[in-house]
Formats: sequence, C-alpha cells, structure tokens
Amino acid sequence: MSEITIRAAVPGDAERIAAIHHEAVVGERGRGDYDGVQIDAWAHAHTAAELREPMATRLFLVAESAGEPVGYAQLDLDKALIRSIYVAVDHQHCGVGARLGRALLEAGAEAGLAVLELDSSLNAVSFYQGLGFRAIADVDHRFRNGAVMRCVHMMRDLEQADPA
Repeated sequence: MSEITIRAAVPGDAERIAAIHHEAVVGERGRGDYDGVQIDAWAHAHTAAELREPMATRLFLVAESAGEPVGYAQLDLDKALIRSIYVAVDHQHCGVGARLGRALLEAGAEAGLAVLELDSSLNAVSFYQGLGFRAIADVDHRFRNGAVMRCVHMMRDLEQADPA
C-alpha cells in the first residue's frame, strides 16, 4: 500500500466519499450486528449531492493513497460531534481510520473543544475505544425510510492523553 496522506476534502471528492461510505457499509452485511434492511438504509444514507452541503459547513477530511481517496471523516465543530469515519474495504485494518480519527481529535483540540462525542455503529465501538472514547449510552439512529439502527453514544475528553 502506498503512503497515506490526510487532506481537507473538496466538493469534487463528494462522489468518491459517497462510494466509500456505501462500500464500507455494504461490507458489514452478514456480520450479525445489523439486518439487511438496516444495512440498506445505512448504505444509502447520503448521495454525493447531499454531501456537498455538510462538506461546506463541517470539517471534512480525506485519506488518500496514490492520489485516490480511500477514507474520509467529518467533524461538526459547532456541535463537537464526529459525524463519520469510513474507510474503503481494501484499506481497512491498515491504520487509515485511526489516522483520520486522530486528525479529528487534533482539530477539535485546536478549535478549543473540551470533549468530542459521536454515535458509533455496534461494529465500530472497539475502534473508537482505541481512540480513547468511552461508551455513554445505547441510542437508536432512525433513517429516512424509518429503519432504526442501534448505536452507542460515546464521548472523549480532549485533554486526556492520546491512547496511541
């Protein structure tokens, strides 16, 4: 695998970001945390066109390998909320997600935030725990089509030492 670089996303990345999201979520099918209806709703949560608005108002980062986006993350600084971290299937378990997560933690700290929160899918709880987040409560995420997905609300104090 070539070197991974992290950069700010640009509107032209929206198509690839939507594809990474879809690919990563569909890759969860059959793992047992969610059924097919939940996976389908989650995989189709946002189109490229729908991503462009939050890309303009939130911190969106892209991880690139050989000039191609292979992962992305988004942080809503106004709400101190990580909205997503997704990595293309062929780049998972290689540290790309952790690099994106640490970049969001650094950005939050630089913005003067004391804590960051997020709602994690069940399959990603241990990933976020590795970044120093702790589980607060089980929550339900409702999609536009009415499907409900169980998640875990998590929080991290930005003043704590980086666990990595």
